[in-house]
Amino acid sequence: MLGYWSPITQSAGFVSKGALAASVILMMAGFTLSESLPAYKTSPDVLHPPSAEYWLGTNGIGQDVFIGLVRAAPVTIFLALVTATAALALALAASSLAAFGGPAARGAVLRVVDVLQVIPSILLLLLLAAWIQPGFLGLVVLLALTGWHEDVRVALPILLRELTRENVHFARRMGASRTYCLRHHILPAIWPAIVGLFLQNVRQAALKSAGFGFLGLTDPRLLTWGSMMQDAMEHLYTDAWAWLLLPPAGALSLFLIGILIIGEGYSQSGGLTGKEQYDPG
Repeated sequence: MLGYWSPITQSAGFVSKGALAASVILMMAGFTLSESLPAYKTSPDVLHPPSAEYWLGTNGIGQDVFIGLVRAAPVTIFLALVTATAALALALAASSLAAFGGPAARGAVLRVVDVLQVIPSILLLLLLAAWIQPGFLGLVVLLALTGWHEDVRVALPILLRELTRENVHFARRMGASRTYCLRHHILPAIWPAIVGLFLQNVRQAALKSAGFGFLGLTDPRLLTWGSMMQDAMEHLYTDAWAWLLLPPAGALSLFLIGILIIGEGYSQSGGLTGKEQYDPG
């Protein structure tokens, strides 16, 4: 599947970094632009088809779909980025504790990871989301706390492998501190794996948050592409489904494909090698 994108990315190794920077810039621009857009408010023009006045039509209560799509963009993207960062930070902290804390700490961390892997996280997420209907921060906390353990299974073996490298042992014998070894030897070596995990987490967070919004399990005031798709479910048997469902679904798909291209571009540029190749699965 990833090989399909190789012709797009193999001749431009810097494209992935530029695309990632562009995504962040567009997200921040979305926050700024949303302040200058008309309010996402109701109107008498209910289920108005796309026209010169309403570029993407209106929904069941007369809200402009285009305005909603733009306003939901920075929230959806920022939610995925923050969730991915939080989950990865928890995973790296747990992996560092297991790697540097000795056998007892390693056993405790792995036991917690094993327990969390046995628990069906998606079922737990659905139950908690249905109970509390989380907003932005609540959704970040729920997704991060139920997803970090998956990254530990990848990060910990890589970290333990790097700790056994000769350059690290030599630096320690020469009097280098653990902090020095971590910054100058270990972190640069595991950085490609960290980037791969981050991109994978972004994709998963975007999918899960969109799924919760689509199921109506988030705060109704939280406008995301997923919640916009949920609004279209009431009109599947009318012509309005096309302009209510396709724009947010298309925007989400383009974002996910963009993350896929960034990951493939990073690996093509030599950022990920061998077993550390980016795996979006």
